[in-house]
Amino acid sequence: MLFKRRVSSVLFLASLALCLRADTVTLPAAASVQGLAPFISDVRVFNTSYTASVVVTATYRFGSQPVQTFTLAPREAKSFDDICVSLFATPNSLGAVEFTSSASAGTIVVTSRLYSPFPQPVGGAVGMFIPGLPSSAAQPVTVLAGLMNGASRTNVGVYNPNGGAVSVAVRLFDGPVLLGTVPLSLAARTGTQISNIYKSLGFETLVRTDGYCTVESSSSTAPLFSYAAMADNATQDTILVVGAPDVAAPAGFNPPTPTTVPTSAVPTPTPTVPGPTPTSTPTRSATIVVSLVATEFQWSFNGGGSNFTMRVGQTYELHISDNDPQGSPEHGFGGVPGLAISRQSPLTPKGPPVIVVFTPKSTQTGSFGFSCDQSGCGIGHDGMLGVVTVTN
Repeated sequence: MLFKRRVSSVLFLASLALCLRADTVTLPAAASVQGLAPFISDVRVFNTSYTASVVVTATYRFGSQPVQTFTLAPREAKSFDDICVSLFATPNSLGAVEFTSSASAGTIVVTSRLYSPFPQPVGGAVGMFIPGLPSSAAQPVTVLAGLMNGASRTNVGVYNPNGGAVSVAVRLFDGPVLLGTVPLSLAARTGTQISNIYKSLGFETLVRTDGYCTVESSSSTAPLFSYAAMADNATQDTILVVGAPDVAAPAGFNPPTPTTVPTSAVPTPTPTVPGPTPTSTPTRSATIVVSLVATEFQWSFNGGGSNFTMRVGQTYELHISDNDPQGSPEHGFGGVPGLAISRQSPLTPKGPPVIVVFTPKSTQTGSFGFSCDQSGCGIGHDGMLGVVTVTN
């Protein structure tokens, strides 16, 4: 009996040691967005060990959250071009990817390029390097420094790797002045992106190359990943900044605010991964009218964010329109193939809405991305992404 107890203890300790060694590397943003100007992520995963093979489990945090497992021999690298499709078979989607192994931290190295494979009108096939981040890169408070606006625009992304929902405060500063706060609510293992944060807070004309923002979790035990993606408005070249560890503001901290209140001070975050708040709906027997409006440069459901939740068996009448001024470059709705919602493009600025009626089926549950398919609509085209989620 004593021998069995010792064996059990040894096995338990070995299992515990293995769990303690388990490492997760998070790629905070990956995409395979279809349309006239698609965006895809090419990913490389490398095993730094000279002696041991490593089994890697990759989980795509989108929709049904597909999981794939592969093995890396010592010093082996694997290539996954357009990873959302080639590894996860999930086209027209965007989200984070988590790579987990039993190897010690630092054994697995993940790198990626998020880019459009087709040449742009100016600047060629642009792209942005996005590294896989160790678990230690997630912090309760992070700072994104060196933000640009004017000749460039800045998008801010946040990913919640935790098992529970988290409230987030994204605060944009101009030196000591607090320009504004974007409140977010992220479900477990979901993320979002705030497109053109300066414009969303009403400071589109403010020219800066040294701005910063802080990203703070509502809980010190729920750390977050954050990043900023800055795009040159002329060439579309992009730069990624990963959030650095920061500290919470001291008690009584009350930064000054701008003396002139901007006219458009209410931002609308643009999500890069699913996790929308379910929308209350009437009984399913009645048709629900939903407006989907394209503006420069975002989608808006019923005047809110660019994500919407629908129910199986409920009929929806989708009114799709372009609300930019007459004569503006046209936007286009690229469709949602997974829901059999056809492309409606181009849309006419200030024109009448295009009406699509459909009823989600029980075989169509999950999250489905869509985008603007008119690449000539302007410099913010790459941020015009949205998500429809269907639940039972």
